[in-house]
Amino acid sequence: MSEYEYPKLKVLAITNHKGGVAKTTLAKLITEYFVRKGLRVLGVDIDPQTNYSMRFVNMDSETRSPPIHPNFNPDDPDWEDLPTPPPGYWSIAQFFRLGYVEPYDTDFENLKFIPSHKSELTKFLEEVKSNEIEDLVIGHMRNMFSLDYYQDEFDIVVIDTPPQTSALIASAYRAATHILIPTMLDEDSITGMVDMAQLWKKENEFRTDGKLQLVGILPTIYDNQAASERRSMERLESSGGLSEKIIKPVMRRLRAYSNTSATYSNPSSLFDMHDSTAAKKEALQFSEEIYRRIFE
Repeated sequence: MSEYEYPKLKVLAITNHKGGVAKTTLAKLITEYFVRKGLRVLGVDIDPQTNYSMRFVNMDSETRSPPIHPNFNPDDPDWEDLPTPPPGYWSIAQFFRLGYVEPYDTDFENLKFIPSHKSELTKFLEEVKSNEIEDLVIGHMRNMFSLDYYQDEFDIVVIDTPPQTSALIASAYRAATHILIPTMLDEDSITGMVDMAQLWKKENEFRTDGKLQLVGILPTIYDNQAASERRSMERLESSGGLSEKIIKPVMRRLRAYSNTSATYSNPSSLFDMHDSTAAKKEALQFSEEIYRRIFE
């Protein structure tokens, strides 16, 4: 087995430099779809906005911080082995800082979650830049996911990434076995998509084997009544190597996506809506295609 392969685990990073392309909505949908397929899933949120975390963990809506972990014991002697004791909760900031974190259980039996923390993760990124430790951060997530715990307990990790360049994005790419790029069909989003494709190619130039797989490009918030978007779709479909990576059906501009993506939506899941709901039918199809490209 190569340095860039895991024995069993799949790691999917969902990424685009451009914000507002429904990246987190897609991360929520894909995570839940995998769970409903019976996979053992670990969700990881490395975006300080914490919107992915808010779907699956009982986060504080004002501070965007995780709750006290139910297994936390302030008298646990193992804390003596850590540089600093945890504050009672775990987040992706502790994952990077301490090299250890205990994922949270969720309402789904086969889904565990490592949430983000708005202020701590922002502070950590500032520390990374000021201390020039980007190289250590970039390799950390892959080293962690290589441990027996992650290999034995999970079938796939889903990582929601922030919409900007950082050591965390590079860390997600280094850790990933697969990437998925959502994009709107406007100029800025397509530029962000191209940037992500370039990072994919750059990562594979770094790897000697165990190449990073591009699952595909999923057009999102698509309005087929808009002439400019139809033209962008036509250009994307006629482009060279990326045309075969387009995932269909696309995610159209449908209200049900945003309604069920809200923190306190009812129903909380698009997949719990009526079978005739257009967005549900569409999401089931593109989720199944993503599943097939990763596992088959």
